Amino acid sequence: MKRKAQTQVITIVLISGIVISLVGTAYLWGIPLISKRTSMSDFMTAEDFIVNLDKKIVDLTNRGSGVASLSIPKGLVMVRDYTDSRDDNNSIILEVLTNQPLISGSSTVFLKTNILGENATYGEAEPRVISMISQSYGSAYKLIFKLHYRELDMKDDDTGYKIAMKEGSISGSNEIVLSYDGTTEITGGSMNGGNLVLTKIKVDLV
Repeated sequence: MKRKAQTQVITIVLISGIVISLVGTAYLWGIPLISKRTSMSDFMTAEDFIVNLDKKIVDLTNRGSGVASLSIPKGLVMVRDYTDSRDDNNSIILEVLTNQPLISGSSTVFLKTNILGENATYGEAEPRVISMISQSYGSAYKLIFKLHYRELDMKDDDTGYKIAMKEGSISGSNEIVLSYDGTTEITGGSMNGGNLVLTKIKVDLV
């Protein structure tokens, strides 16, 4: 009976050890996988937000009137007025914290943009450039998405067109409200020396 009892105890100890080992292995492999999936989900949500935001801005520009809104997902939204002196002017920026970097280094990645550059040809390129960079932020990573609007020039003359972000009220972080705010023509303001037509979109954070 003693030997049988000892065998049972040893068996229980061995099984317990195996179970603990398997649980530990699953934890070590599972947590990074869950973290990566969560980071990828955050990325997809942020990218969708930026793409949908651009669609609403372009729609307002084409209609020449109206108001549109979009709920802000996880993250911090900042508006850079078209008159801002900083390099990232005329942009809407979304910063999202994640546990995974998703891209290596701090190089800029361009998303859903077929032609790069601060100016391009009207009818051939999008009026915007969407980019993203990843930066270390303590033990986490910061994904910075930028929706930037550039000049588009006509083929047959020197006239340029640009969607201009106009910073409005920055009083909240739940919703972004876009409203058509008219057009302005700047004589000799285009990169080709012609007139530059600005279509202003007022951006409020509420």
